[in-house]
Amino acid sequence: MRMHRIEGRHLRRRKRTTVPDRLAPPAPDLVKRTFSAGRLDEMWCGDITSVQVGGMRLYLACVLDIYSRRLIGYTMASHMRAELVIDALTMAVATRAAA
Repeated sequence: MRMHRIEGRHLRRRKRTTVPDRLAPPAPDLVKRTFSAGRLDEMWCGDITSVQVGGMRLYLACVLDIYSRRLIGYTMASHMRAELVIDALTMAVATRAAA
């Protein structure tokens, strides 16, 4: 590799986004690990992920309907504050109200 001037890629350290409180009681499992629904809008799920866009880190929050497996709300921002999720949920509610 040295002869051909090839180097391995150096990965950056991952940023820790959650600091668990070891003394806090665990959150209740409201779906009881059953990720299926019998009708539309019975159960929604969501997630947040980070993506690199043009050298910038952005956060994407999504809301999915479990029954239809469709994306019903999303938002993207340069921060991971509560309003990121609130905006995605607001979009999901507006999407379902229009349907």
